[in-house]
Amino acid sequence: MSQGYPRPIPHPQHPLHPSPVVLPASSDTVVASSPAHGITQHPDSMRRPYPIGLSSDAGLVGVDSSLKRRKISPTLYENTGVVQGIPTPITAAGFFQPPHQQPSKQYSPVNPVISTPALLYNYAQAAHAESQTHLQQSFIPPYISADRKSGYPIARLYPPSPPMTPPSPQATPLPRYTHDSEARQKALGYLLLALDLLRAGLKSNELSDREKVVFALEFGLVGVKVWSAWKSCSITGKERGKNESGRLMDEMQEFVGQASLVAERQSSLALLKLQLELLNARLAFMQGKFNLGKRLVRNGLAACKNDHCHRYGLYLLHLEHIETTGPGEYLNFVTEFLNEAERNKHQEIVQLASLLKARIAFVHRRWELVPSALAALAGALNSPFPDHTPVPADLLPGASELEQSWLASMNVHYLTLKALWEGRRGDDAVTKAVLKQVYALMDMSSDKGTFNSLRASGGVFMLPLPNSQPLLIQLTPPNITYMLTYLTTVVTRREFTGSIASCRTLVHAKVFKETEHVARAEDMWDIGFSDCHGLADVVALQRKVASIRAEVSLEQATALMYRGSFKESLSLLYETVDYLQKNDIFAPLSPQLCLLFAQHAHLLGLTETATRYYTACKALINTGSELSLIAEIGILGARSKLEGLMKDLKVQDEVNGLAEKCKGSTSATFSAAGQFLASMTDDNRVNSKKKLSTAYEISQRANNHILCLLIFAYTTSTHHYGGRQRMQRQLETGKDIAKMLGGKDRPDGVGQVVLGWWFARRLKEFYRQEGAAEAAAEAKQSEKVHLERLQEVRREAEKMFNDN
Repeated sequence: MSQGYPRPIPHPQHPLHPSPVVLPASSDTVVASSPAHGITQHPDSMRRPYPIGLSSDAGLVGVDSSLKRRKISPTLYENTGVVQGIPTPITAAGFFQPPHQQPSKQYSPVNPVISTPALLYNYAQAAHAESQTHLQQSFIPPYISADRKSGYPIARLYPPSPPMTPPSPQATPLPRYTHDSEARQKALGYLLLALDLLRAGLKSNELSDREKVVFALEFGLVGVKVWSAWKSCSITGKERGKNESGRLMDEMQEFVGQASLVAERQSSLALLKLQLELLNARLAFMQGKFNLGKRLVRNGLAACKNDHCHRYGLYLLHLEHIETTGPGEYLNFVTEFLNEAERNKHQEIVQLASLLKARIAFVHRRWELVPSALAALAGALNSPFPDHTPVPADLLPGASELEQSWLASMNVHYLTLKALWEGRRGDDAVTKAVLKQVYALMDMSSDKGTFNSLRASGGVFMLPLPNSQPLLIQLTPPNITYMLTYLTTVVTRREFTGSIASCRTLVHAKVFKETEHVARAEDMWDIGFSDCHGLADVVALQRKVASIRAEVSLEQATALMYRGSFKESLSLLYETVDYLQKNDIFAPLSPQLCLLFAQHAHLLGLTETATRYYTACKALINTGSELSLIAEIGILGARSKLEGLMKDLKVQDEVNGLAEKCKGSTSATFSAAGQFLASMTDDNRVNSKKKLSTAYEISQRANNHILCLLIFAYTTSTHHYGGRQRMQRQLETGKDIAKMLGGKDRPDGVGQVVLGWWFARRLKEFYRQEGAAEAAAEAKQSEKVHLERLQEVRREAEKMFNDN
């Protein structure tokens, strides 16, 4: 997730009404970030002002020792026993301590005037707070229906609130969501107003050292949100936007740098100094100065030995910004983070670090690390989910809602990763059992409202730490968790057989997309935002939702393609292309798109088009990756180089090289494909048969019907062994599976067109040889129907490819 920052003080009663003149909860608050980034803050700092007011020279004459919060307006200032004309001393702890005085009638109380810097600071914070109220309406696009007559419960309109604050049983129900077409402009406008007010204060000569630090810190927090918004929104395409963002970054560095020097000189500002330290490192990373950012993080870790929250914040900030640099450095740093959490006996941080370690192994395809990483994560969670066991009624009996939400989120992540791994390994039975546990856990969480508070806060969780300040951590928002369960299902178990009503991939995709244009409660658009978020987080979350929607569409298009629905599949692919371009996420999914277009053309015999798309796919991805292997094999097939392999030694060597790479993969599909390719170049019939048998066993265990069909087709065309009955069983089985791939929904019974045609043709020849005239005639009719269907879809595909 993108960066998020804490609100220094509670929201005012009215967005632009001056609140009590107090400093932010700076000594309680530490900012941090990572892919699951943390922000530390004292739990009370969200509900009470920091107990150190602006100094007396800034216009505040004094406060009482109880420091009770009051509603104060510019024209009415409550006097609290302060004697006019006598200065108010400050204790060593930093609290204002009015001297003990006997009441004297000779002094009459007056209404002191609030200073200009105090007003500027309070109005800036009010504008900052008001900006947060427009984030949810900025997130949900205007074309998403919020009509209560849609037949679905509509999401609530969440107010920005302290993270993970359980709603009071007596609380008034939140209003239903309504659109605001100007929400994004309002959110950015209020942030710009806050910046202008803070900038005016920083240029004032009336600020004390403490006030300079506080103004600079708030300017940095607001400035980062504005700068990130400019970078993530379309305004960055304009020259003016680039110039403005550059000037803002210079200002942030200047003000934060000056404040850091001031804080360095005064021990009373030590806690503010820690926040500035994190902010400085963040600014370095945001500008792409990774070496500087890493050095600042290392210096901070070396200087701060005992503040657990600050140290964890530095670790998480570093991890957030080095994820894309490669797995080596990330793994080393997350291991260091994990070891420190284990030494401190902070079990939740151990769980978090273990999850980050497992996740990065998937992100960077370090498959050799996945088994040990998943085992370590299961051990850290003390996972109650062994294979084939039901989900317990309570993850932690007697735990609070917040503890239950943490454990539920962690376990959903663990089970999702485990399902992906088992699906990759090709153990379909275990994958099915794990997915069943995911569904049960998600259903239980929905019934109990486990994720309600987490949803309202946008996924920000306040994690208490023993003998330390709490840590705010950005978990995966519940709406994304909900979407990932669908995507994981269709990716791990690509089940393409059955009718439209029973094909699992199509059914899951249909259910997923049924409400994608409705702001339904507990669905993909139902999410709030906390004070830690900004417009950049809104844009990032929108792109995550769009990306998952697109990936589900691609899986749906793949299923339609292999089921012979080429027209519907190509139409969906072109719709997906438009959608990706509209949401500015075309580049990450372009290799997969090229591969699907290539496979469409290849299946229909459009070899030139297929070769062009395979080549484009290969050019868009890293050499040696698994996707590049698919593209290379596809190019050989499209160019008909897999025919007559025994006559071309050069192509044989190329195919053998690809086969060895596939066999070395941890993916069951690639392993089976490697055995299949190796059998094609082996002139020893016994060895070739063994490799085909191995490929078939792997494919059957993984429930990969497409590869099973290919193996049957190759075996019945090349290896005539095992007797006539064996060949007949293989041909009949192949014909039945091909029909199951979409044929049940068509009057002609044609499913998988190409392979169905092949099996019909081979069965016709077989029955003629056997003298079974009636069966041969039936097979001939099936061959004719398949050929007509193939010609029809080929004409449609050629037209669609040419038109687009």
